[in-house]
Amino acid sequence: MREIKAIGFDLDGTVLDTRVDYDRLNDADREVLDRHGIPFDDVFGPDPPVRRRRAPIRDWLDSVGRGDEFPGIDGEIDDLCTFYETQFIDSAREFPGTAECIDSLRSMGYRTGLLTRGSREYADRVLPRFGLHDRMDAIVGRDYTWFDDAKPSPMAMIHFAGELGVEPDEILYVGDSITDYLPCRDVGAVFVGVLTGSMDRAGWESAGVVHIIDRVGDLADAIPGILDSL
Repeated sequence: MREIKAIGFDLDGTVLDTRVDYDRLNDADREVLDRHGIPFDDVFGPDPPVRRRRAPIRDWLDSVGRGDEFPGIDGEIDDLCTFYETQFIDSAREFPGTAECIDSLRSMGYRTGLLTRGSREYADRVLPRFGLHDRMDAIVGRDYTWFDDAKPSPMAMIHFAGELGVEPDEILYVGDSITDYLPCRDVGAVFVGVLTGSMDRAGWESAGVVHIIDRVGDLADAIPGILDSL
């Protein structure tokens, strides 16, 4: 049987039911570039992805002799993202059974942690409201290192494993979106999809996800079967 030493969780849509203005959040880079007179379409092209990297901004600034502006612009985008993430923090709710499930997993000897595309400030502000912060042995957000290493980059899971003190393929990670699944697939971590966020069962199955549960609270009961199938 494959050895799993740590259980990781996504934040929004997985451990917590949150309200985030994703349209504004995903366009925070555009908003900041507009402030600085940087042509968004020249940087990202006419059909930019929703999950955009920061390297194109850095490279464009370098190409026009404005490279020294990048650190400030990068930080400004991060600050605006954090604002949008925390704007409706008072409306966050814990999905039923989450805390109890994490306690059960910890009693089984698993290390537990949070890997989010959100900022560390966001996690540090919202998790204590539900007693979840102290239940995490590691918390890694998008600002842990260079932004382009955040999910869905496999580097996110590598950094997370380092903080947990395990190998990436010794992690079972739970998430609600393809952004959560991709880094697990790329580094060999076990992925479990939940139905409390952006994906339904058919969507997970079409993406090739094998392990699907209704919510995080069901994970402790599902662990034996998941491990037996590995």
